Amino acid sequence: MTEPTDTCTDTSADQSRQGLVVSLDRGYPLVRFEATPGGVFQEIRAQHSTELVKNAAVRATVGDCVELIFPPDQDTPLITAIAPRRTALVRRSMVESIHEGSGRFEEQVLAANMDIVFVVTALGVRPIDGEYLSRQLVMAFQSGADVALILTKADQAVYLEADLAQAGRIAPDCPIVVESAVTGQGFEEIIEILAPNRIAVLLGRSGVGKSTLINKLLGAPLLKTGDVRTKDRGGRHTTVARRLVMLPQGGGLIDTPGLRSLGLYGAYDGLTHTFPDIAEYAGACRYRDCTHTNEPDCGVKAAVLSGALDARRLATYISIYPEVND
Repeated sequence: MTEPTDTCTDTSADQSRQGLVVSLDRGYPLVRFEATPGGVFQEIRAQHSTELVKNAAVRATVGDCVELIFPPDQDTPLITAIAPRRTALVRRSMVESIHEGSGRFEEQVLAANMDIVFVVTALGVRPIDGEYLSRQLVMAFQSGADVALILTKADQAVYLEADLAQAGRIAPDCPIVVESAVTGQGFEEIIEILAPNRIAVLLGRSGVGKSTLINKLLGAPLLKTGDVRTKDRGGRHTTVARRLVMLPQGGGLIDTPGLRSLGLYGAYDGLTHTFPDIAEYAGACRYRDCTHTNEPDCGVKAAVLSGALDARRLATYISIYPEVND
């Protein structure tokens, strides 16, 4: 099995190691590091140093390369530095303040240094949620990584052709994989996308099959899975930690808990990548800051009237735009 610490290995100092954060829950980050020269790897819980907490706004997340030191007077090593991130999957999270009824938004980094974001959506007895899928894509494109769409549970799909057509309209430039853990459909395509040794993060609601997908690729039930609710086909939260799992075929997947909210943080580039057609039609608007709602001579609204642009797609864009630019 390929070790994920190839670019995070440096044993030049006896008391300092470069490590890779492979799991994050409510406790200290779990870090994999080369314990001895020659490739003997260990995993250990590590806490952030006081200096890092004071002087940096960031905290280590899954996929981060970090510097560890091992103080002789304590059992828990310290994370003293976090290497610059190539990519980062970020959402906007509400932080409660000390004043009752108030709060502020800040970024929450879900994963770092991945090569690709797999946006995971389940097929089933209902058509896919186009607005939520668009929001997922905005977050995924904003990360700076490549993006692909995985439509899971194909064996349960009632509206397969319609769902595929809608996914193609929403994500015209993304690879789309139709997957079924029951029949094995789509897994060879996923393996090809991950080769050679790429790291992907799974982004999707609870119950869409993220952990099942990882278990299938591993060939063993490493991650806990759960049934969806009978009433609304919604998922139950079985994943409570973000975790990097390396695959025997090469590459790795970062499993994430299903997100109840999908707040977008500074994601204007992601919005543009998700809605390139609207950006193109906006070039014909009279006003550069046109909101495509009530302004005259709006190129985007003209595209809707002509049938060139789906009105539902514009409605989704308008609903996301104020949040992205907040």
